[in-house]
Amino acid sequence: MSTKAMRLAGRLGGNMSESLGVRLAAAPSHVDSSRGIPSVSPEDGRTRDRLAGHMEIDRVVPDPDQPRKFFSDESLEHLAASLKKTGQLQPIRVRWNEGLGKWVIISGERRYRAALLAGLTTISCSFADRPLTESEIRQESLIENLLREDLRPIEAANGYQQLMEMNGWTMQQVADALAVSKGAVSKALSLLKLPEDIQERVEQGEISPSAGYEVSRMKDESAQRELADRIVSEGLRRDEAGEAVGKTTRPKSQAKAAEKPASTTKVFSAGGARLSITWPTKAVTPGDVVRVLEEALAQARGRVEVESEAA
Repeated sequence: MSTKAMRLAGRLGGNMSESLGVRLAAAPSHVDSSRGIPSVSPEDGRTRDRLAGHMEIDRVVPDPDQPRKFFSDESLEHLAASLKKTGQLQPIRVRWNEGLGKWVIISGERRYRAALLAGLTTISCSFADRPLTESEIRQESLIENLLREDLRPIEAANGYQQLMEMNGWTMQQVADALAVSKGAVSKALSLLKLPEDIQERVEQGEISPSAGYEVSRMKDESAQRELADRIVSEGLRRDEAGEAVGKTTRPKSQAKAAEKPASTTKVFSAGGARLSITWPTKAVTPGDVVRVLEEALAQARGRVEVESEAA
């Protein structure tokens, strides 16, 4: 198991390392009595796996609920050729299912499929020595698959969603359990809101997961499909897709504000009187402002004269 996988396993709680059968043997002390210096033993520092072994391959079956669904035929053929040439270098992980009377794969289905192609009759396994909860099974499957680069984005999203539903977890709890960012979980889950045909385009690699996230921000499915078509036909990047989304989702009030020309407002006050003048910054000259002030002054003087005569 890789260092990263061991670190992730340690975050799940419980004793996953022990369930994997890993035991650290105490290093015996060997001293050359004739020379008084320690000697080196081939057992020093050696790790024993008490639950590793081989199983007849027809007694092993895949887990129908595991998150990974797609397996490249070409990749499987290459791995099968490698298994024939060098043997199986890494065991698969399995658990006993009483109802099926079979060992069910927790992780390593790709190796299992390649072993079938290679015509192997037995497969190297690491056996779970205790019953696992559905949550533990899903977490182990996700850890195995998320460490691989070829796990598809919708598969990862479905795995996250399974963990949330089974455990009542939040996105943050999923992120903490799997040592990924909350943003990565959130954006992956957003892909599940897309129509199935657009999800398929993401799965096939026509639309990148990041661009698919931008499409998911649109509420109207027809608009989503229109943008998805543009992403494929025009090769839009994520930032370009995001810009297109922004233009369609921006509130009308913001759009009108953006179209309204910049203006300047000045307020003059004296005693209890206030005078406010607003004018477009680019369309009005200083002379125009002066003329407005002069006209306002004339109107004010005229009103004062009328009021004086009336008195």
